[in-house]
Amino acid sequence: IQSIWYQGGYPEPALKGSKEFYLQWMENYESIYIHRDIAKLYPRLNKVAYQRFLTMLCKLSGTVLNKSDIGRALEISEGSIREFLNIADGTLLWRQLPSYEKSKVKSIVKMPKGHIRDTGLLHTLLLITDEQQLFVNPIVGHSFESFVIEEIIKGIQSTMLTHWSYYYYRTRAGAEIDLILEGPLGTLPVEIKYGSTTNMRQLKSLQNFVIENELPFGVRVNQSKAPCWLSPHIFQLPANYL
Repeated sequence: IQSIWYQGGYPEPALKGSKEFYLQWMENYESIYIHRDIAKLYPRLNKVAYQRFLTMLCKLSGTVLNKSDIGRALEISEGSIREFLNIADGTLLWRQLPSYEKSKVKSIVKMPKGHIRDTGLLHTLLLITDEQQLFVNPIVGHSFESFVIEEIIKGIQSTMLTHWSYYYYRTRAGAEIDLILEGPLGTLPVEIKYGSTTNMRQLKSLQNFVIENELPFGVRVNQSKAPCWLSPHIFQLPANYL
């Protein structure tokens, strides 16, 4: 799972098995698809500003976005940031998760959260060239979270089930849940952690959400070795079971 997470989901570079081929393929993908093809789709696009924006977006992958702060940092308007986000989302580079606002708790953070969809591309754009560099990079936790979210969403999509929605949840008091699945079978909150062990205090947000919204249970995904119940309300699922 470490290799799949590092390399991302594009089949050709992963199946070839050569690190040299993988790095060359990802570099070509960046230069051809992101810089050439997207520029053709949007001929009026400021390519220099957009490339700077993508680099910052990679560093903010997995976090709540403040468009005003990003605009000030890049010295471009909030409107341009909004346009760049729409381009990244529309060209399948970025997945935007809206805030879950149906909770009984009212103090909800409503700013959008999102991530680079493919972790291989994320690592390429951040110049992370092997797994060891990834494991010591500050992005490691958010990268793993994005990887798991995409695997869950792809898994649901592969079943051909329809009418599923995906959200994140965060309160102004700091309680946060990485993914809320909502569909015909009900609502399922999912908390994702890079580590392999669970501190029960870390489960407080998830457990409170389950109880407050009268749900049957929530799921904790991490790198543990075996699935098990951590409490009557929380089920632990190792990421490799996805």
